[in-house]
Amino acid sequence: MERIYQLLSPIQNVLEIVVVFLYQNVIASYGIVIILLTIIVRLILTPLTITQTRSMARMQKIQPQLKELQKKYKDDKQKLQQETMAFYKENNVNPMAGCLPLILQMPVFFALFQTLRNPTEKVTSVVGDNLSFLWLKLDKPDPYYILVILMVATMFLSTKLSTTDPKQSKIMYILPVVFGFISFRFEAGILLYWVTTNVWSIGQQWVVNKIVKRDTGKGGKKEDEKEDLNLDEITAIARKKKKRRKNK
Repeated sequence: MERIYQLLSPIQNVLEIVVVFLYQNVIASYGIVIILLTIIVRLILTPLTITQTRSMARMQKIQPQLKELQKKYKDDKQKLQQETMAFYKENNVNPMAGCLPLILQMPVFFALFQTLRNPTEKVTSVVGDNLSFLWLKLDKPDPYYILVILMVATMFLSTKLSTTDPKQSKIMYILPVVFGFISFRFEAGILLYWVTTNVWSIGQQWVVNKIVKRDTGKGGKKEDEKEDLNLDEITAIARKKKKRRKNK
């Protein structure tokens, strides 16, 4: 674990520079600085979130055709793999595109977590003991568990908005409860970051879902009719489009 934190130290260093700047030049309240820092990080990562949501929407849209493909080649795994990859290529879908943005975000989130939980002297020398915010001491757990309740509730709503697969949603809804039990001993500063992240994610996901729905719904009736085509017809259409592009 120590090795991981060492690898994340450059990111943590940048985040702490931002913390010190906000505290010294914007507002001398560590709680508000945590909220502002969270918003800044989320804004920077917004393009990755949009990419991830669009990829998930595309994957959800082609699920009926993938199931038909699996049914057609259920007795030939090698052929199924070949046809599945060909289907992805012909429909311009990358199954890993939804995971990549999440993977890229993880180092930032771990570094941010470390910044708030174990700040270096760069932060502590500036902030000092000024760690009170509302009813909280940001380096201590919330005595009334209000932030824990808010974290679980906002995480539920964020999960509901971001999950497109009903099968996954059953598992994803368990996570807020699990994190609720884990986090009741966390420092209030960590939970403040977590609640702010969830609230931001709810608003962002609502907007992104609107954008994705608008983009994937272009074409009106023709787009709806396209969803009703069987696997062979969709594959044939994709191949024709690819042939036209080559001829051009």
